[in-house]
Order: sequence, then structure tokens, then C-alpha cells
Amino acid sequence: MKKREGIIQQFSTFLSLRNESKTFNFMWKADVVLERHISSLVQSEPDEKKEYWARYFLKTLKEISQEELIKVCLEVEEKERIDVSKASSEKLSKSSLKAEQHLCAYLQETCLWAARKSYQRFKFIQHKYSLEEYFQIANSGIYPPAKLLKNFNLNYAQTNIEGYAKTAVIRFISNTIYQKDLEGKREKFSNYGLLKDLTKKEIQEALTIKGINQNRVNLYCLAWQCLDEIYKPNQKQGNRSLETPSTECFQKIASLYNERCNQLGYLEAPVSKDRIQEILEICIQAARDYRTKHFLPLEDYNNLTDSQNTALDNLVQEEEWQQVSSLVSNLFSAIPETGQIMLRLWLGLNLTQTEMAIVLQNKYSELQKQYQVARQLARYNKVLLKDFINEAKKIYPEICLNDDKDIEIIKTSLDECLQSHCQQLSKNVLNKITQKLQSEGQISSLKYTLKEAFITQIEIDMSLPTDSLATVSNKLADFVEEWLKDNFLN
Repeated sequence: MKKREGIIQQFSTFLSLRNESKTFNFMWKADVVLERHISSLVQSEPDEKKEYWARYFLKTLKEISQEELIKVCLEVEEKERIDVSKASSEKLSKSSLKAEQHLCAYLQETCLWAARKSYQRFKFIQHKYSLEEYFQIANSGIYPPAKLLKNFNLNYAQTNIEGYAKTAVIRFISNTIYQKDLEGKREKFSNYGLLKDLTKKEIQEALTIKGINQNRVNLYCLAWQCLDEIYKPNQKQGNRSLETPSTECFQKIASLYNERCNQLGYLEAPVSKDRIQEILEICIQAARDYRTKHFLPLEDYNNLTDSQNTALDNLVQEEEWQQVSSLVSNLFSAIPETGQIMLRLWLGLNLTQTEMAIVLQNKYSELQKQYQVARQLARYNKVLLKDFINEAKKIYPEICLNDDKDIEIIKTSLDECLQSHCQQLSKNVLNKITQKLQSEGQISSLKYTLKEAFITQIEIDMSLPTDSLATVSNKLADFVEEWLKDNFLN
């Protein structure tokens, strides 16, 4: 799908889903009325950029008189069956309606950007939404645009509507997913079934939102990891209805926790089975709160304002981070080979730390166990974050990191860039293999030979012993399948 060029296309075309061979593709579809209208406007101001026109249409919407709105409300009270939104729309002037449509057209690429981000972010949930579904949710979030952009300050010249909208649409999608999917899951899981269903990112966020300090969060996450390793449900029972672990099981979890604390150098007194159960109960409560309260209606986003937008926000929000992407690539290349391989396995191929230990144990003697992998990853992440912040300040000298929250925003941005970079390295391998198979006339058997060729090439690139990736071949097959869907199976 080509990116739109020029003001006329950006304010008069909409993304449409086209079904080809049972696969949905996006295509641009022009609205002739909007196209004619924006063309006439552009003729009067031919040198203005897209931000000017986005602000122009938003200003038009905001200039609807309070008197008109009061009249609409009074009429609605007299006719209870009239839908409020319909009545409001009927009373809007034609210019206001066009402004609304132009803004919705302008925000189409924002919706697709937010859909792609959400598609990657929510891969952990059991019901996996398609990219098309995320895009449809995003589209419902931008209408009406006056509601989405109600707190945007037109007098603040340093911000832009697209960047503001990205933040708002991402939140709208997140709220929708959490509300429809995760809230339901909260009630369906038993206490320990819920803990087993969580991802590491979820438990970290849940505990942080609970107000627990970072040192405690690390320790509680460690307790959660020990539970996850030791407490295994039988196949009949499954995760959803897990009962409380036995006293013997809690003792094993406490022993493993104490062992890991010692290995990781945590200055923590040994805990008893009772104390480990208390810690896990805190995790359970945090998880239940997280899965029901991790969303707010868009109307309640009083803190979603643009008055404090800085270069830090721009660094996090921009879709095309040419400078930042280049920076991440350089920083990645500068770390030792061990770190590059670990990050590619972890972020690029989605292996767990335990799986990484199995894959790397024959190559690195110091990476035999999960906790050793975790410790090394933490070191590399710390170095990368420090260097990333220092280099980012050179690009944006005005960036000011006032507290841990600002650093966490930068860390999230870095994690996303690193994941994108590592995944792209793996995709580049697939691209080269595919080109080779095409040149050799083996394209008919592409799907069946690509997986084996991909695994072999990854082992060669990382200098891993033959069959090192055999235990994670299913995950690599999933990666190949996703790549095929996105690039080949039309």
C-alpha cells in the first residue's frame, strides 16, 4: 500500500479493505465530494502544509456556537426517541460536516499506524485480533474527531494534530481491548490460574500501577517466575481453574526464590513458604485490579493534553524515526556479539529466557540457566538505555528527564525500536532466502522449504552448533508463517 502524497489525497481518501484470495488488503478510496472541496481550498492557500489544514478543519469544528448546541439539546429533550448524535449531526452546518469528514480522512494513516502498534502489543492475549479488526476499532475511535481532539490546544504551535491523535487512538484501542477481552478474563480465572496466564510485562505493569516501588517489583516478579516454573497444571485441569498450590509446592517456590536471590546478588533475607504465599497474594490482587482498571473512557482523559508536549513526546510518537532508528542500529552493532545474539533471540524471535538458555548452553558456558540469561540481558539493556539517552539528547538537546516516569517512557520507546530492529534482521534473512529460492525456480515449494532454510541460516549467522534451534523450531515456524502472511500469501 502506497503512502498518500499531497494535501488533496491526505484529506479526501479513506482506507478500504479489499478481499483477495481470502486475504484482506488495504487500498485508498477517494471521496469525490471531499476531493473537490479540498482542491478548491488548496487553490486559495497553495503553499500551506498538512498541519495547517488539519488545524483549519479542527478550528471549524470548535467554532460551532454554544447557542446551536443548546438548541439541539432542547430539541432532544422534547423528542426522547431522537438519537443525540444524529440530532447533533443534523444541526451542524455543512462546512462543519465537511471539516469532520476531512479530519477523519486525514487520520486514516494514524489509524493504521495505531492498529499495527496494537497488533504487536496485544499478541499475548488468547483471542488474537487481526490487523483489520484493530484498524476498525481505531476508525471508530476517531469519530467524531472533535471528541478525540477536544483537548488539543490550537494556540500551542509546537505540537501537531497527528502526534496527538496517535496517542489518543492508541489509548482508545487499548481501552477497547482491555474492556472487552481482559476484563472478562479477570472473572474467568482462579487466583493462581490468573497468575499463570499473565505475561512478564503484565505483572510488572500491574505491580507498578499498584504503587509498589521498583526494587519490590523486581522481587515480586522473581517470585512470580518461580511459581511459573514450579507449579505446573495437569492437562485435564489447565490454567484457568488452577487451585491454590500445596504447602509442599509453596516450600519449593520459596526455596527456588531464595536460591535465585542469592545468585542475582539481591540483598534479601530468605523467605518462608508463608511469606512467598503473601507475596503471590499481592501479585494476584494487583493482577485483578490491572485487568479491570487498566482502561478509562476517552471522555475521562483529562490528562490527555498537549500543553506539556516536548521533544520527548515527539521522540516517542513519530511514526518514521529515521534518526532514532539509525541510532538504535548503531548502538545494537556496538554491543558484544553475545548481546546481539541474545537480543535477536529474545526480541527478534520471541524466545523465552529458559528457551534461550537451552539454545545457547553449548555456545556460552556462562549462559546455562534462565537466571544467567536474565542477568546478562539486564546488563545489556542497562547499557543500551544509558547510551540511548545520551545520544538522544544530542539529537534533541531540549529533552529534559525529570523523573523515573520520563526515563520509563524512553525505555519503552527503546524497547519498541530494538524489537523492530531485531525482527527486521530476521526478516532480512527470510528475504534473502526467498530471493535465492525464486532464482532457483523453487518458489512452488517455498512454504515447505523456508522454515528449514531459515533455521539453518540463523544458526550459521549466530555461529550456533547444528540443531541448537531444534527445541524452538515451532516458534521459528510461527515467525516464518507470520512473515509469509504479511509479504507473500496474497
